Amino acid sequence: MIFGFDYDDVRYFRMARTVFGRATYWTGMYLVDGLLVDSGPPNLARDVRRLVSELAVRQCVTTHHHEDHSGNHGLLAGELRITPLAHPSGVARLAREDTHPQLYRRIAWGARPPAATAPLGERLETTRFRFQVVHTPGHATDHVALFEPERAWLFSGDLYLAPKLRYLRADEDVYAMMDSLRRVLALEPRVLFCQHRGRVEQGAARLRDKLDFLVDLGGRIHELHGRGWSDAAIARALPGSDLLWRLWTGGDFSKRNFVRAFLRTTSAR
Repeated sequence: MIFGFDYDDVRYFRMARTVFGRATYWTGMYLVDGLLVDSGPPNLARDVRRLVSELAVRQCVTTHHHEDHSGNHGLLAGELRITPLAHPSGVARLAREDTHPQLYRRIAWGARPPAATAPLGERLETTRFRFQVVHTPGHATDHVALFEPERAWLFSGDLYLAPKLRYLRADEDVYAMMDSLRRVLALEPRVLFCQHRGRVEQGAARLRDKLDFLVDLGGRIHELHGRGWSDAAIARALPGSDLLWRLWTGGDFSKRNFVRAFLRTTSAR
């Protein structure tokens, strides 16, 4: 299932696999002046193939290697003779088949086939726009965002997602994420283009909200840890419920991952 939205010069394609008519997990990709930002999950390859055949796609950039963002890179190479671009640290990873994703990932997105990509530089140009490529690790080590200074657009991949998070993925680096938020805040973006939420107005304010939330959350976790609380007890004290996501992902997303992330990297700060 794919829905298209027009934001002036930017088109957003919101997509999800459906099970019994219900979307499993929404993600998306953008088209701006012939540049496709991400290629969607592999289990929507048939829909993406039909879509790109109707679009004037000339380039593709990868925000990060996760299969809901890079799952149709091989299709683009075959159908359009396009070699997608990715952060240099993600090129080798994307060239390998993702053979053992967790069950929830296989259900929601499918297994990503290998795809050849070329390394991104510091700039990316289309006919009309000039983007700065900003390395924004945290959610993934190869994560990048694209900033267009004339329009103050930020294509943020999965850097934003929401101003407050209820759970963290097990392999995320929360301190790197906070540093990445500070890096893009310095650019003063006005509009965010989030892969999962579409266009988000007042971009800098929303990113600041997320950074402030993480700073406060980390302070709370360290305070409770200093009192001798266990990781499990601290996780229970954090706001919101992670039960459904913890069960659905087998613990890959959980509040306890926040606790581990803030505490395991303390010595490196």
